[in-house]
Amino acid sequence: MEPKEMIRDAQKSINWQITFKVFIIGLIAIVLLIPKFMIIELISERQQTAEITNHEVMQTWSLAQTVRGPVLVVPYIKRSFDSEGKILNEDIMSTYILPKTLNIKGEIAPEKRKRSIYETVVYESGINVAGQFENPDFSSLKIESKDILWEKARVLVAISDLRGINDKITLKWNDSTYAFIPGMDDHQVGSNGISLPLSNLSAQSFPADFSFKLQLKGSESLNFAPLGETTEVMLQSSWNDPGFTGSFLPTDHSISNDGFTANWKVLNFNRNFPQMWKNAEYRMTDADFGVRLVEVADHYQKSSRAAKYGILIILFVFLAFFLNEIITKKRVHPFQYILVGFSVLIFYLLLLSISEQIGFNLAYLISAVAVLLMVLLYSRSFLKTWGNALIQTMILTFSFGFIFVLMQLETLALLVGSIGLFVVLALTMFFTRKINWYGE
Repeated sequence: MEPKEMIRDAQKSINWQITFKVFIIGLIAIVLLIPKFMIIELISERQQTAEITNHEVMQTWSLAQTVRGPVLVVPYIKRSFDSEGKILNEDIMSTYILPKTLNIKGEIAPEKRKRSIYETVVYESGINVAGQFENPDFSSLKIESKDILWEKARVLVAISDLRGINDKITLKWNDSTYAFIPGMDDHQVGSNGISLPLSNLSAQSFPADFSFKLQLKGSESLNFAPLGETTEVMLQSSWNDPGFTGSFLPTDHSISNDGFTANWKVLNFNRNFPQMWKNAEYRMTDADFGVRLVEVADHYQKSSRAAKYGILIILFVFLAFFLNEIITKKRVHPFQYILVGFSVLIFYLLLLSISEQIGFNLAYLISAVAVLLMVLLYSRSFLKTWGNALIQTMILTFSFGFIFVLMQLETLALLVGSIGLFVVLALTMFFTRKINWYGE
């Protein structure tokens, strides 16, 4: 065989080896997706366990609270007549009257409760409610004054979880003070609550100023209903990660490391029910708004997000080892690729287990340092020099650091991640532009 043919055959053999090696590396990366998805599933299971535990703590403390009231309910007699004008029957129906103004001021004091390794946020709150009722215009509802049953009037306040009430609740109505009683049997307002019969109410009782205080404990969120013709709500708390929820956002708010303050102003034009109606013509349960005490991206969410980037880190590392093979001519066995790939996956298991004990950021640092040291010492055993091993480890370090930065950016993660991958690809193209892949 001529020397040229021998060289050509050797080049073909090298090309085939490179192609086969790329195929094997790709196959290994695909196979490593299986344990990666198993780790993501494990994170999900641990998160579900934490949520179940949190819910159990909330159940024993008190659940999310919604305060809806006060609502003045005044019964009336509805009569039906025959053709001769005689009364056939009389039914007692209800009119619902909402306050002219409603002002709510509340302070939320959050607490963290632990069960096992899991932590739950609950709160205690002090809420001051005040406002005014106008003299209701029953003629607008075609109700005659003689049919109004003032002696059966009552004030209703819906509270979603009555276990959260910490103290007796009294209503100041003009110059009189009344004690609420537990229980409320009107689902137009809410499923649970407190009530107050006002047997001495009359048309001369208006306009009526009212006020009452709530010492209320709960968890997760605190919400209110915009029942006033003008409703103003002011909340403050030492919690610095509020989530504003419901039908209306605050008109202004401030958030700092010391907590938050938020103010709402809602008009009757902003909701889908009037100030006064009868029977079941309207429902007021769909306009609630308030604040949620959220923990932004807890360690389970962050661990899950980080694990989804696992295959990207593995590809970065595999690419680095493959290019090292091409440049230094020092071959790396597929089994060694597998072990390095598994070391990256072990990082996510360490991250999950350690973050449950000490939090995400410190757990990330500890897990990354442990895996980086292991990869450095192991890669030195089959690479030519410490320098080569350090280069491979630095690439892995960059990968871990890049993903950690993405975890912190949240809303800008996609933009920064896309730009970062573009830069990595451009640098790879630049540094490999002079490699003679065919050995010609």
